[in-house]
Amino acid sequence: RKLSRRSRKEETSRRVVVHGLSSDEIDDLLVFQEPEEEEAKGECYGCGAHLQTRSEKAAGYVKRETYEAKKKHRQLNQILCSRCHLLCNGKMVPGIEDWGTRLIRGGQEEAGPSGSGGDFERESLLTPDELRRQLLGLKSKRSLVLHLVDLTDIQGTFLRNIRDLVSKNPVMIIGTKMDLLPKGSNVKDVADWLHQYIEDKGLNPISVVLCSSKSRFGIRQTASLMKKNRKGRDVMVIGAANVGKSAFIRSLLNEMSSMKSANYDVGAAQIRHKPVESDMPGTTLGIIPLRAFERGGVLFDTPGLHLEHRLIHMMLPSEVKSVLPRRPLSPYIAKTPASILFESKLVEQQERGERMSGVGDAEEDGGATPTGYEEDLLDDLLENPGAVEGASATYLWGDVARLDVLSCPMSTHLVFCGSKAMRITAQPLVKDAEEEEKEEETVNLWGDAATTDDSAEADVGEDLGGLTVPLLKERLRDAGLKVGGRKDELIERLLQHEASVSPSRTTDGKEDASLSSDGESSEHGLVSVRARGGLTMTKELVIQTPGYSGNAIQPIVDICISGVPGWITVYAKSSDEPIRCRVYTPRGIQTFLREPFPIDVIEY
Repeated sequence: RKLSRRSRKEETSRRVVVHGLSSDEIDDLLVFQEPEEEEAKGECYGCGAHLQTRSEKAAGYVKRETYEAKKKHRQLNQILCSRCHLLCNGKMVPGIEDWGTRLIRGGQEEAGPSGSGGDFERESLLTPDELRRQLLGLKSKRSLVLHLVDLTDIQGTFLRNIRDLVSKNPVMIIGTKMDLLPKGSNVKDVADWLHQYIEDKGLNPISVVLCSSKSRFGIRQTASLMKKNRKGRDVMVIGAANVGKSAFIRSLLNEMSSMKSANYDVGAAQIRHKPVESDMPGTTLGIIPLRAFERGGVLFDTPGLHLEHRLIHMMLPSEVKSVLPRRPLSPYIAKTPASILFESKLVEQQERGERMSGVGDAEEDGGATPTGYEEDLLDDLLENPGAVEGASATYLWGDVARLDVLSCPMSTHLVFCGSKAMRITAQPLVKDAEEEEKEEETVNLWGDAATTDDSAEADVGEDLGGLTVPLLKERLRDAGLKVGGRKDELIERLLQHEASVSPSRTTDGKEDASLSSDGESSEHGLVSVRARGGLTMTKELVIQTPGYSGNAIQPIVDICISGVPGWITVYAKSSDEPIRCRVYTPRGIQTFLREPFPIDVIEY
């Protein structure tokens, strides 16, 4: 005992030398190191992202205090990450790297408040390949596959290579967003049309069901068929991004949780925390297992696949909402190429000095009424279409697509079935830049084509003078000006208005929505479209009108643009003359043709 006391005393008083340093000097050099923060465990129940407490701008972030409290009470499966909170409040926070997020990285959109689309950690974004690899892990599971297809964008959301993801598992086709189809759509006709389309693509589904997560239409039937075909297997819900998978699962769980329903399941009733739904493509970032079946089996919510040929994956987060419809799609019968040709012929006659009978009286009354001359000209165009050049027109659809009808029968009609926010502009055919250069070269052979400012102003007045009174009034209404008065007063009012504003802007400070001479959309369009080089020709079509008995106008074909909710239906009578047109979209966006969707719009 005495030796031990003496040894301890000597140890405390002794000066230890290590590599020439005393113990006091070693203590001064020691730096206190905090223990490394334990990595968080668990996943966010809203999006499936792995929980983390380090970066506030990355998916899966949760405060350290919140995480420790939930961990202490064993409630890690009840944590909603910060990004999901923002998505639930209408913010557009990306989680997947695509063209839109790369635009933000390049400075096309300034970083704004949290959740506005600009405030996120770009290095933490998942890639589309990482999402696909997550789904490949479920390929070996024995499951019933529910493949969701957006009824407003069938061609853009149907997975043609679905067998690469689900192997030989049985597949049910679920058509979502039935509430957004035009009013009066027949459910049976749409289901039969969709079933035939899927079979033509080489997939043989066990059933096809139409539903709406918003109105809950068809959800009960879907739950019943799922229960019948599951046979003890897991259920895997897959589909393209923004097709409505999380919203569908929430409605499905609500149906299975209702004790009044024949599809009631105790497992679904015990689920209190359901996946988050939002307008942001790529809301779900990981596979979310849901114990929805009492007798065993898991309902999997999976991340949406990002298909690069879709429009919404090249748009800025702040632009996505401007394309998505909120109400049922509205069919709009655009001004026909024949009517545009008729108006141009009237203008030509006026320029030649051949005034129509009674037009002066109509102008004095402040309007124009059909005259005998107009009726004769219209009859001549309809009865002798070969005597004049074919009808043509240019249509601009919501700054994301342009359709040029180069030639077509006089009976051709175009019906745009889309969101009301997608403005449709019809005008005479806009020539390409190459064609205009050829015309300018021809003019230069005969003289100098340059004009002074005075001559240019005179040309503007001459162009306005060649317009009819209804067209002048339409321009005045668009500019928010008074439409009453004689024709010369209308022209003077328009000239004053055009002189008071810059050529590229309207009275409300926004750029003009019309096309430029080379066919490109103006600067007021979407930032993502301009950054991708504007609208470029992606497809040239030659549509043959089928031969059928009768003289009625019939739907011939639908023109669909991937990622754009809606479609363009081409109507015409049976004719030997084909419909030639060109489709312009942002670079990389695909255009599809399909059989006409079963919606009756035009009746003659």
